[in-house]
Amino acid sequence: MTALPDLLTTPFRWLAALRHARVFHPDGLLCGGVASVAGDHPLPFRSGPVTVRLSKGIGTPGGLPDIVGVAIRFPGATDPVSPVPTAAGTWDLLLAGPAPLSGRLPIPLPSTHWAPTAVSSLTPYRHDGELYWIRARIVEPTGPTGLSIEDLAACLRTNRKIVLILEAGFGRFVPIARIELDHALTGLDVDFDPILNRPEGVEFAPSWLGDLRRRAYRDSRQGRHSAVS
Repeated sequence: MTALPDLLTTPFRWLAALRHARVFHPDGLLCGGVASVAGDHPLPFRSGPVTVRLSKGIGTPGGLPDIVGVAIRFPGATDPVSPVPTAAGTWDLLLAGPAPLSGRLPIPLPSTHWAPTAVSSLTPYRHDGELYWIRARIVEPTGPTGLSIEDLAACLRTNRKIVLILEAGFGRFVPIARIELDHALTGLDVDFDPILNRPEGVEFAPSWLGDLRRRAYRDSRQGRHSAVS
């Protein structure tokens, strides 16, 4: 039963090893900031520090158009005695876009600018029997045209924030959190993994697609690590 999934996902390991980088979204800016969760929502998001990576899907040079990628890590709960986050409850979101719905699936398209742009999960989540698409709207910075990673970094260096509005829904979206990024995280490489890092009770729908994605992320990660070892 595993032969077909392995046949589909093993190329991710080969490509990552050849590129010495992620298969998709190889170029990006890792940022730190704060998420402020708005109101009451059944999805288990928490206010507090977040780590976010904004990236270009294919890795086109300079400010050329590309698919926008946004990876967000919400850390797990903290122990009341120790402020160090635990792995339990950590939630990694991987969003891409612009991704208008075509039928029932969002199809990411190239963008010429960072904001305003809406990026979406490529599959819905299931929680307490309900389905939710999760998306983020990049609302700032709206300054320079072009999709340049360096332009984003320059915004942070000049004390301009990168602002995202996180939303969830199925048909009708409601705001969940406002995310403000105010500094770059240099010298770090975070492995965002939406399969391994999900709160208890949150699943991908359908489940078979989640298993396929898990294998793809595993093989891509193994390829990257073998390339630098």
